[in-house]
Amino acid sequence: GFTCAAANEMETESFQQLAKVMKQKNVSLGEDELRCLVKMVTLHGIPKDLDNYPKDLLLFLSPSDYATTGSCWQYFANVGKANLDVLQRESSQRKQLRLEALACLKIPGTQINEENAEVLGRLVCDLGGEYITSSGGILLKQLSQCESFLPDQEEAIRSVVRSGNTTFGPPSMWSASTLNELSGLIPVFDHSILQKIPKNVLTLWLKNFAYDSSLSREQLASIVEELLPSRHKRAAGCPSDKTITQEVLEDDLMPIYYTPEELHACLKNVSLVNHLSQILSYPFSVQQLAVLKRNLDETYPDGYPESLLPKLGPLAPFLTSEDISKWKISSADTLAALLRDQPSDREAAAMIKRYVTLGNRLNATALNAIGTKYVCLLNATELNAIDSNSLKIASLDPSACSQLTKDILYQKAKRALSDQHNSRAYYALIKPYLGGAPGVDLGALSKDHVNMDIETFMKLRRDSLLSLTPTEVKSLLGMNLKALTTVQNKSPIREWVQKQKQSDLDKLGVGLFGGTQEGYINFVTPKFQTPSSAPLGAVAMVFHLPALLLSFLMVLVLS
Repeated sequence: GFTCAAANEMETESFQQLAKVMKQKNVSLGEDELRCLVKMVTLHGIPKDLDNYPKDLLLFLSPSDYATTGSCWQYFANVGKANLDVLQRESSQRKQLRLEALACLKIPGTQINEENAEVLGRLVCDLGGEYITSSGGILLKQLSQCESFLPDQEEAIRSVVRSGNTTFGPPSMWSASTLNELSGLIPVFDHSILQKIPKNVLTLWLKNFAYDSSLSREQLASIVEELLPSRHKRAAGCPSDKTITQEVLEDDLMPIYYTPEELHACLKNVSLVNHLSQILSYPFSVQQLAVLKRNLDETYPDGYPESLLPKLGPLAPFLTSEDISKWKISSADTLAALLRDQPSDREAAAMIKRYVTLGNRLNATALNAIGTKYVCLLNATELNAIDSNSLKIASLDPSACSQLTKDILYQKAKRALSDQHNSRAYYALIKPYLGGAPGVDLGALSKDHVNMDIETFMKLRRDSLLSLTPTEVKSLLGMNLKALTTVQNKSPIREWVQKQKQSDLDKLGVGLFGGTQEGYINFVTPKFQTPSSAPLGAVAMVFHLPALLLSFLMVLVLS
């Protein structure tokens, strides 16, 4: 791998050679690597042969940097072929490139001709809907290369295609190769466009081109949907020419041969077990997927066998909590495979519950799969099913969870790490769980001078943090103590400061203010709010009054 640190050791000249080799070998680099590459290549001035360097490098230079190599027109012709998505879509750099390109090509309004569209290349992806509409079909070919579109671009693309006023002609006249040229736009086409494309063209495209396109299974399914009759006749049984054979199961165009009703009728007595992974990669429509799910339910009324569970992928939207409650999830690997598909919180909670209900412990494999994404879904029973020792290996961050979750996880982590309590590694391992640590444990931790960062300190349990003395806080934060001043007006730091004597805060030497002055008495009165807004319990207001003034007021009141 190429790193900037290694790059700094090299001479600029040998570095320029390396960059040129990268172009020849077509090496693709990320944003940080390209920024580093530009810095090193241009250390002693801009090279005069920028065309010999990777095109993506030009994204980080300007037309004026390129002036010794060629014109701004040539510069943008190269930028248009670069991987524009290296830069964030909304980044100022990308907007600047678009504006400079339009200025260089002297495009006054929003209409772009064919020659300029060729030069702009991928920069067309950043042009607003008004450019697409004004330029007719001229931009469609370039737009087909874009990763994604904004809503106004999508609407403009649909309106231009519907008009039929393009070199490609109206959708009803398209061929499979036309559709292939525009395949990147298929996800943008709605039913009104797809239904006008001849069905034999759609079928031919699916047969010959679909699997070379970058479209997902779901996007291809929108085409399958167009090919199925809109009015499904009730299937009286499986038509004789539609029997599902081994050959059909291995044909990725299987979805276009069956209406949902036919699929249901023809799947009777067909076992999907050995083909499930394969056929679920085919572009079945939503209604067809529902039929496949129904087939599995009929085959396994008491719950799916464990071997099928990791293969359910596209059927996830159809799964109910009741389905999941029947599954045989007996291994952590199966649970991990299910969670890897990123189910919804509702489904994930049901899967974890089923796994634990069957008497399984949450070991390191299960915990790593649960991860920070799902850890907050665990209830007390499930948290207690965690194998303490697995917390040495698994990495969880419960900072967004309920206090009960943090408390249970802290105690488990503390127990798991007890043998490392005196080692340097202890703090790094226990740190994610400190939001559940009681004050007495934090006091003990302060003796280890751990240099706790202010973000971790702010996330400590409120009552634990408020119980710490200024000396303990100083030892806990160590070199990060000064950062306290940046958060002293935020809760719970503000309340902690108010609890301390100002003289003790002064000893910390970082400029904290707001503590109690010596010789002052804290006078606490309950402050009641209107019933609608009052939280449970009274909110205390603290008055700091010097003792002398207080006695004087008492004399006045009593006399």
